[in-house]
Amino acid sequence: MERRTNELHPKEAIIILKKNLQKIDRVNEWAEVMGYNSMKKFSRVFRNFYGERPSKILLKTKVSEARQLLKNTEKSHYEIAQQIGKRDEQALYHFMKKQTGKPPSFFRNNKE
Repeated sequence: MERRTNELHPKEAIIILKKNLQKIDRVNEWAEVMGYNSMKKFSRVFRNFYGERPSKILLKTKVSEARQLLKNTEKSHYEIAQQIGKRDEQALYHFMKKQTGKPPSFFRNNKE
């Protein structure tokens, strides 16, 4: 099987994700931005390269970015939600609570 020339190498995946964090909320969207027609193929190539599933890296990256923004900026929860691809502050609240067990205000108030 021939490799399509428009598929980006997985080493570019993290850079692409960080540049497009507000547009990418699912692995299939990430695969599309990377030039893959098949999410399964993207996931396999990604996992072979990084040793982790892209869904795990996607969540880690969004949580990390949200935590950094909450700790180090005065941006509103709505602005932060938009920056990481969530629709509003309620979606940010549910996302952070599910992924970390803590609400966004915890990270804003505890500059740990």
